[in-house]
Amino acid sequence: MPPYDSDSSDDGEDYSTTNVTLGYASPESTGDEISHLGGHPTWLDATRPAPASLAKCNVCNSYMSLLLQLNADLQSYFPNDERRLHVLCCRKKQCTKKIGSIRAFRETRKPIAKERKQKNQATDSAAVQHNPDLGNALFGGGSSQPSAAVNGNPFSMSTNPFSASSPNGQAPANPFPSLGGTSSLAALPPQKPDDGPQPPIDSFADKLKIGGEPITTSKREAEPQEPWPSLSEFPPPFTSLFLDAYPEELEKEQPKLAPKNGEPSQTRYDTEDSGGTSSKDDYDMTMDKTFQKFSDRMSQNPDQVLRYEFKGEPLLYSGSDDVASRFVVPHGKAGAPRGMPRCDDCGSQRVFELQLVPGLIYALEKDEDLSLEDGMEWGTIIVGTCANNCGESGAVSFKEEWLGVQWEERVVRK
Repeated sequence: MPPYDSDSSDDGEDYSTTNVTLGYASPESTGDEISHLGGHPTWLDATRPAPASLAKCNVCNSYMSLLLQLNADLQSYFPNDERRLHVLCCRKKQCTKKIGSIRAFRETRKPIAKERKQKNQATDSAAVQHNPDLGNALFGGGSSQPSAAVNGNPFSMSTNPFSASSPNGQAPANPFPSLGGTSSLAALPPQKPDDGPQPPIDSFADKLKIGGEPITTSKREAEPQEPWPSLSEFPPPFTSLFLDAYPEELEKEQPKLAPKNGEPSQTRYDTEDSGGTSSKDDYDMTMDKTFQKFSDRMSQNPDQVLRYEFKGEPLLYSGSDDVASRFVVPHGKAGAPRGMPRCDDCGSQRVFELQLVPGLIYALEKDEDLSLEDGMEWGTIIVGTCANNCGESGAVSFKEEWLGVQWEERVVRK
C-alpha cells in the first residue's frame, strides 16, 4: 500500500507527478531482495566482494555501517550491465560532519565484449525473421505500433506502479517491468537485449523507467585488493529494512488571489503574525530559501528516505555550502556551477543519480538507544555516478563515486 494517504480527487487533478521516484523504508518484503536499508551488503558475485578499503572511514580508518544498497540496473542506458550502489557511513561521534565519514561506491558487472556482440547479432537475426517487411519498419513505410514511451527519468510515470492503487486512488498499469525477472526494466526495443544474469522479481530497479542510448565503456586492469572483512569486524549494523518506491506526487499550486482595488496586499493579521518588520530579517538569518524549498517538498511526502532521478537535479538542503556550489551559482556571483568531479577511472562526467533524505535517519535510528548527542546529523547525502558506467569487461568491478553531504544546521533560537 502507498506510504501515505492522498486526499486528492479520484481523477487525480489535484496532484502532479514529477520525474523523481521516491524510496520508502518497509519492514515487510517488497519483492526486492537486493535493494535494502541497513544490514550488510550483498554482491553480484558472492566470491568477489568489494575491497576492504571501500568499507573504511576516511577520517578514523574504522569500518563503516551500510546505509543503502540499491539495485541500480539501467537497461535503457546500459542494457548489458548489472549495477548496484552502496552507501556507508561511520557512526563514531568524532567523525560526524567530517569529509570522508560517508562514502559511496558502484558495483558493476559487464559481459565480455565478444559474447555481447554474438548475442546482439543473434537478436538482430531473430528480429529480421520475425518481421520480413523490415524495410517498411525501418524507413517508415506502412503502419506500425508505437513503442512504449521512454524518457530520461528512471521513475517518471503518471500513476503508481507499485501497488493496487496509486496515492491518488487510481488503478495504474505497471510501467516498470522487471529488470531481471520475466520482463525488462522498461519497455525496450527488441534490438537491445539484456545479456546479464537476471535478479529476482520486483527489484527496486524494476521500478525504473529509463530512456537513452547505451554509452561505450572503458577498459581497465583490475588491481588486487584486500578482500571485504568478515562481518565480525564491523560495528553492529543498522536494522535491515526493505525498500519500496513510488513516483513523487505533489499538490498542484493554487493560484494566488490578487487583492481587490484599494485593499493592501498584506492584511492586519499578516502583520501581527510577522511580529513587525524585524521578523523577516530573523527568518532570513535562520532559514534560507533553499532550505525552505527543501522542507516544503519533504512535507508533501514525509516518509520518503531517498530520491532517485538518473541525470536529474538534486533537491538541495542548503544553497550556501560547498556542495551547493556544484549545482547552483552562489548568490551574488557570476559564472556557472562547478559541477561534480569527473570519474577518476575513465574521466567521464558524473551525473546526479540519487540522494538520501532525513527520513532515512528516522527509519534506521528509531529503534536504537541513542542520546540527544548521538546519531546522524546530515540534511541530505547526494550521490553522483560515472555517466559512462565504466568497468572491466567480463568481470565485477568496484568504483568509488562522488558523494556530497549537506550537514544538518542546528539553529539556536533566542
